[in-house]
Amino acid sequence: MKVINDAIHGQFKLDGVTKDLLSTPEMNKLSHIKQLGLAHLVFPGAHHTRFEHSLGASHIAGRMAESLSMDDLDKDTLQVAAMLHDVGHGPYSHTLEHILSDRGGLDHMEVTKGIILGEYDVIVEGEGESLDDRKSIPEILEDRGLDPKLVSSLITGPDASGTERSLLSWSEGQSDFSGEDRTLALLVHGPVDCDQLDYLLRDSHFTGVKHGVVDHNRLIECLRSQSGDIVVEQGGLSSLEGMLVARGLMYSAVYFHRVTRVTEVMLSRAVERAGDNLPDSLDLQRRVDAEIWAELDKVGGFSRDMVTRLKYRNLLKVCLSRRKEDMAQEQVERLAKVANNLAERRELEDDIAYRAGLEPGYVAIDVPSVKLLLSEPRMAQVDVKILGDDGKTRWLKEVTPMAEALRRRQVSQEAVYVMTTAGNERRVSEIAQKILFE
Repeated sequence: MKVINDAIHGQFKLDGVTKDLLSTPEMNKLSHIKQLGLAHLVFPGAHHTRFEHSLGASHIAGRMAESLSMDDLDKDTLQVAAMLHDVGHGPYSHTLEHILSDRGGLDHMEVTKGIILGEYDVIVEGEGESLDDRKSIPEILEDRGLDPKLVSSLITGPDASGTERSLLSWSEGQSDFSGEDRTLALLVHGPVDCDQLDYLLRDSHFTGVKHGVVDHNRLIECLRSQSGDIVVEQGGLSSLEGMLVARGLMYSAVYFHRVTRVTEVMLSRAVERAGDNLPDSLDLQRRVDAEIWAELDKVGGFSRDMVTRLKYRNLLKVCLSRRKEDMAQEQVERLAKVANNLAERRELEDDIAYRAGLEPGYVAIDVPSVKLLLSEPRMAQVDVKILGDDGKTRWLKEVTPMAEALRRRQVSQEAVYVMTTAGNERRVSEIAQKILFE
């Protein structure tokens, strides 16, 4: 048995299969990947990692299982899925994922699936000699009577697509899951799940932003399983509303904070423009935060300049921004297209930089809301079933108008940012205005 002293949940115990997983290289790698990437440059306390979040999510999963009176096998399966749900993340998590994937790598859901099924190894070449008596994750699961395929599918989806979008469909009744497996899947990735309950509490605590405080104890107590769906008793309605509000506010205040976006853009551009001077994408995905930082420093030039600026917090400045409602529909559509086309976006950035007399790379265009589609589809998930005191089940939107308001709320007030170096803001803003909006 292992006792964990956690900043959020206090003291809890790991035993059996979760204790076995605690010692694996795959789990321990997460200790060196920050949960919020470079957000500590904005919120100084945000140095927490994917490792502690994974333990916290597993702990909450165990409490959910107990609230739903699950048997030991289902409880173990749920806790393991929660513990391993982030195991495929590479350095700086979502910040670099789209770049590494575009360069021939895999997204973190595909890596997660590969790790759980024994098809992907996180160990960098030459590191194996330092590991003693290593057991793979599927071996550990099978030794404890758990099915690696089921655990993997609870995280990545039954269609083996490796995308989180399939998880959204589960709450809409389109899943291949049924019965107990569907219940387990929704507790890992659903409208009310162990992942977001932990990250809201944890991110709120370490950033010092109190928006993420959720009455999770009451919410967990009011969870019920009904025909494979997760429903919330009416007594937990206020706690559920509080969680949905907390989620929306944390996205605005923390995850899509404009300076947080600046830091993420600077790092991603450093990787983009390093090109073939970096190791290949599959190798980079096996690294941790500090290692990719070192690789970028070795590249020199623009990439070294960006990480040096991040090191000493000499950040790019936002010189132009636009809200969605201030743009014509064709401008919105063009920005969305640019944001999804790396080559077109880079060509625009370099055109603006050239006209402003700057070197390539020192103008960046960021469309935050497009990033949201890649990393957090659950923002639209507000349709939760409520079990009334009269025994009838209703959708949340039938019980409170807050559901629709939250669904429509934008997590980023600004639809686009243009960034450049200090002292060049006015010139770049004028040029970007003409190129992007006239």
